[in-house]
Amino acid sequence: MDMQAGGGFDPLAKTDSQELTFHWLYQRVQGLAEQSIYPKAGRIETWSFRAGIVAAVVGVLSSQLPDRWVPLTVTSPFVTACLVVELSSFVVAGLLAARRGVRQFSQPRLSHAQEMDTEFAHWQVVITDLRCFPRVERERRLKFVSTLRTNMVERMGMMYGGLQRIGPFPLLIAFYLQFRGWKWGDWASAFDISLLSALLIFGMVLLYAVGWMLIGLRTRLDTYVALLEGSIQEPEPDVVAPL
Repeated sequence: MDMQAGGGFDPLAKTDSQELTFHWLYQRVQGLAEQSIYPKAGRIETWSFRAGIVAAVVGVLSSQLPDRWVPLTVTSPFVTACLVVELSSFVVAGLLAARRGVRQFSQPRLSHAQEMDTEFAHWQVVITDLRCFPRVERERRLKFVSTLRTNMVERMGMMYGGLQRIGPFPLLIAFYLQFRGWKWGDWASAFDISLLSALLIFGMVLLYAVGWMLIGLRTRLDTYVALLEGSIQEPEPDVVAPL
């Protein structure tokens, strides 16, 4: 839970002399979220995924250049190279991600239990630190963040509906729009799409990314609410074992 990098946060700081703020709560929850029994994504996996996205964007944009600006003999090999980079980067990132999570899928029940044990220990530490602040401050912030979460859920429903239930389906549609006219061996045609299809692809991917970012923010609000509620509840007395 210690976070010394960047902001230099000390989890055992004198909370009785501090004011409870959402920035303080963010730092504690951020430390809680970083605790995991699984290895994190490495630099190669991260940059492979980013390279695949950049290659896809550059390839689509290059395919839309008029022939009078750039000859087809130049754009065709370039978009082919972009497609190769896109596919190879996503394959590398996918294989590395699968290797990281092989333990999670080979022993799902055991891994899940160990993960919950680790998270529960840190969860209790955060709740204990929260109880160092006055109860009235915690109640006020709980009421505020609960209202904020309710409003956010309602607004997201108007725009995205049940994005969590759709999953990666919008991305599959975007890939369909890109590869629907493609035939094996004709690599340049993978980016030979109309301007309208390109705009639809960018729009779908952008909305999908923003939607999941908002879901992450809402999940963080859920965590704030759960921690504040847990800190307000009276701690149970220790059970004395019978003699």
